[in-house]
Amino acid sequence: MASPALPYPASPPLPPLVLRSRHPSHPAAVTDAELDRVWSTLCDDGLAPVVFHDGGVQSAADLRGLLAPQRAWCYLVQAAETPLALCWLDGFTGRAARIHFCVLRAGLPRAAEIGRMVVRFLLTAPAAPASGHLPPYLLDTLVGLTPAPYRHALDFVARLGFRRAAVIPGGAVLARPAGRRVCDAVLTLCTRPDLPDLPDLPDIPDLH
Repeated sequence: MASPALPYPASPPLPPLVLRSRHPSHPAAVTDAELDRVWSTLCDDGLAPVVFHDGGVQSAADLRGLLAPQRAWCYLVQAAETPLALCWLDGFTGRAARIHFCVLRAGLPRAAEIGRMVVRFLLTAPAAPASGHLPPYLLDTLVGLTPAPYRHALDFVARLGFRRAAVIPGGAVLARPAGRRVCDAVLTLCTRPDLPDLPDLPDIPDLH
């Protein structure tokens, strides 16, 4: 008689994802030293020139300046204190903002999980309540602007719920050692109803 097959041992559970902010009001704000380490990781992973494709960020000091609390909303995704992804918002207008997102190589096995968590958090975070009104969301729309050659990034954000809105001719710059070149950029948008795992939510009245 054949012996019963032994079950494979269960995989240990993955450490939970933690989302931390750089804003000083955060109970454990992301520090300059942590951002410096993220910059080193971006360089070691070969991702710095990909993420900062226009050549505008060349050092840890540049990164700290770009993500200063008065300029951007910055978030660091970690698991067991290991940085996995960096996200920031700028270009605010009304309740819309431009999103920038980078998954570090350590986070690639969990990229979809990280992306869904960040996008869902940003689009469902409530604003402070106001008298006589339901509290509106902080943001209604996330705006992406991606170089058209970055097909892997466009495929990734599409899986998170971003929809292509337009192609902007000559809308991006790629700075490479061989020189700078201009390419098209793809404008993508994501709103709460676009989230694949979130039901439609009622409209929140504007505050007056």
